[in-house]
Amino acid sequence: MPWAEQRWGSWYVPGGLGRIATALRDRLELLGGEVVTGAAVTEVTTRTDGRVDGVALEDGSRLAADVVVANADARQVYGHLVRTPTARRAAARTARTTPSLSGLALLLAVDGPPPDQPHHAVYFAEDYDAEFDAVFGRRGRPRPVARPTVYVAAPDDPAIVPGPGTGAWFVLVNAPPHEPRRGTDWDAPGLAERTADTVLDLLAERGTDVRDRVRHRTIVSPADLERRTWTPGGSIYGSSSNGPRAAFLRPANASPVPGLFLVGGSSHPGGGLPLVLLSAQIVAGLVDDGGGRFPG
Repeated sequence: MPWAEQRWGSWYVPGGLGRIATALRDRLELLGGEVVTGAAVTEVTTRTDGRVDGVALEDGSRLAADVVVANADARQVYGHLVRTPTARRAAARTARTTPSLSGLALLLAVDGPPPDQPHHAVYFAEDYDAEFDAVFGRRGRPRPVARPTVYVAAPDDPAIVPGPGTGAWFVLVNAPPHEPRRGTDWDAPGLAERTADTVLDLLAERGTDVRDRVRHRTIVSPADLERRTWTPGGSIYGSSSNGPRAAFLRPANASPVPGLFLVGGSSHPGGGLPLVLLSAQIVAGLVDDGGGRFPG
């Protein structure tokens, strides 16, 4: 991430990051492609020799393909979607890694936000070590952080804010993954709401009090992230980058399953939107160079 920022700088997309997805869809359709939504994939199917030949959908239909690019979490791809000995071996390797932390996000509609609020602001915790001890359960079970670091994105973008004198804020805190059996059950009644209240109280303590200005808030918990993105526990960065070599040992974009490629935050080069798009660029190059047509 530091390399990407120093190489290209930090950029803002007018209209919000969702415009990137819209632009990719529009480009795909212009080139003759088709985007199908609301069609859950239950299996990446393979031939008898182990090479992928399409995907099976929840409605019982099947789409044939010479190449499959999967942007689901690598643990889910190898552990649930591909059913070959090669995939089982890859699943065993990914299962040995530590999942990354998750996050709890607040989407806030703010009336009369502070006029000097920067686009990006980080309100650091008083004890950063204690924050990660809580998230990873180094002193007991993983648990919500009592006093977390708070990140606020408050773009001054007419395409985002509802109108003059209003704000559309994205607020994020680190959080343990959704693990009801061994850690934190984010579906427990009231837990996400109480944590959201704590976040707003901390912002007030640290100099940005908008508690009486929030017209509407939407809470996205780790459990919500798991359901929306099918990432285990809502782990938003794939595997944890623990140790000096971990960032270089992520699942490769070229899968050991012939014809299958991995893209997204759980595979090389890592999480975060710039790296995810670099991942897509790498995979596009592999397929274009004949990676989808190698023998086997």
